[in-house]
Amino acid sequence: MASKGLLALLAVTAVAVVAAIVVVRGGGTAQNDPLAGQPVLPEVAHRLSDVGRVTLVHGSGKTTLLRHGDNWVVEEKGDYPANDTKVRQALLGLAELSFVEPKTRKADLYARLEVEDADKTDAKSTLVTVADAKGSLLGELITGKRRVDQLGGGNDGIYVRKPGDAQSWLARGTLDVAGDAPQWLDKKLLDEPAAKIKDATLTAADGSWLAFKRDKPEDKFALVVAPPAGKKLKSDDALGTPASALADLDLADVRPAKDFTFPTEGVAQARYESFDGLVVTVSLVQQDGKDWARIAASGAGEAEKQAAELNAKLAPWVFALESYKAKMLETKLDDVLEAPKGS
Repeated sequence: MASKGLLALLAVTAVAVVAAIVVVRGGGTAQNDPLAGQPVLPEVAHRLSDVGRVTLVHGSGKTTLLRHGDNWVVEEKGDYPANDTKVRQALLGLAELSFVEPKTRKADLYARLEVEDADKTDAKSTLVTVADAKGSLLGELITGKRRVDQLGGGNDGIYVRKPGDAQSWLARGTLDVAGDAPQWLDKKLLDEPAAKIKDATLTAADGSWLAFKRDKPEDKFALVVAPPAGKKLKSDDALGTPASALADLDLADVRPAKDFTFPTEGVAQARYESFDGLVVTVSLVQQDGKDWARIAASGAGEAEKQAAELNAKLAPWVFALESYKAKMLETKLDDVLEAPKGS
């Protein structure tokens, strides 16, 4: 039988554990707190269709999403179109957030939940501000660490805190507001797969060039000019990689063309023509550690309309491309050749 002293010690320990939990959780529980189950941002939930501006602050970074009619743009990127799907998912996530239980009120514990003030240099939190088209505030929230399926049954959790309020909370809902301004852009530029390409000429910044073509879509690509004596293509499909550079071409960043001085020298150029008559020319230059591209299209017959649509979309902008795509567009002759075995 346990001694009276041991039972007393266990009782004291249990009381201490409960007291510690109450301190960390802020003194409330999911069962008795009046906010439990209530929307975190009721005005956003009730007026979702009125939202006209969403501002995200993370450290020194800021992203402002603006509604233009039925679409969204990123203000910091010259009002370039945003990824509408990502924006709408974020808004639905904000509208559906509901309080579950209070957590810590201690500022020195905020970092554990990633709900510290978002403007701190090392902050992992994000301050989300939602306003209507006239600028009237609909809701403001510091979002923190996300917990997938934390609440069971496929219900995700996320830690949150209202600015100026010491109380932090575990909230129910799925919300992703991470990423800097480029991550919120509509990244799709064009998609011209290798299967459509008839010929291409890639001219490097140093003036060297690589040209290849084929007569029918089912043919393999061949060099326009025979390779130097003693060299051959690395494989029958060696030209397939540069031929596919325009397939699923996405941007990594964007700037208005009027704010970008494109040099007249040291520019690489890649020209592609498809079997349907569309010609796409990509001019490339390295600046600020990025591969910036200017894209122009032309076409005759059925391709004329497609070219006009591409130019309307792409001409006002200069795009930073993913480095692997830039490398494909700047493929040189030596990159696809190898010396014969035994040479």
